[in-house]
Amino acid sequence: MPRLESSIKEHLSPALRSDGFFGSGRTFRRLSGDFIHVVNVQGSRFGGMFAVNLGIQPRCIPDMLGNSPDTTKIREELCEFRRRLSETTSDQWWEHEATKESMDAAVRAAASVYMTAGRRLFSELSGPESPLNKVTPAQFEAGHFSFSGFRITKVRTARSLALMRQSVGNLADANAFARIALANLKIAHAFRAELEALCRATESKLPLGQADWDTPS
Repeated sequence: MPRLESSIKEHLSPALRSDGFFGSGRTFRRLSGDFIHVVNVQGSRFGGMFAVNLGIQPRCIPDMLGNSPDTTKIREELCEFRRRLSETTSDQWWEHEATKESMDAAVRAAASVYMTAGRRLFSELSGPESPLNKVTPAQFEAGHFSFSGFRITKVRTARSLALMRQSVGNLADANAFARIALANLKIAHAFRAELEALCRATESKLPLGQADWDTPS
């Protein structure tokens, strides 16, 4: 019986490898400056179709499980910033029959979308000028930014941005992003202690009057 992995190896893997990705099977990774990029082909549990997941993990912060990211092993679902490969803003799935010809055609179509849309999506969030590096707390709070569809929740995104700013010594923005995360915490109590500690740690190193943070009730 034909396997989707064979079609991926023949029709998607060459495009990914030409862009510096390495891997096999359904998951490919590459190092791009301060970020790790991940591409994963996700089959439907009902069979007969697949989607392509894209992940971006800043190297300077922990992954979704709180571990230091490993460029050679990290999975897409552990990346802090994720989205589906798509020509639009909605999910895109490629259907196929249980034949090599059908699988080949579906993977070729997905590879084409990667080359026209996926490369651009990764490029938009890569390099020193990435909006992940450049967005300010005010812009983030006002929604005046674009992460090209790579987002999770507002709390996790603000937390990640706070940790990224702390890693480069931008303590004022780290403090501000942490306070944004706290203000939107609601029932996500697992982050409260961490975010409060991050606020205290960054505030204690700021010039007097530059931060005004009190522990939320």
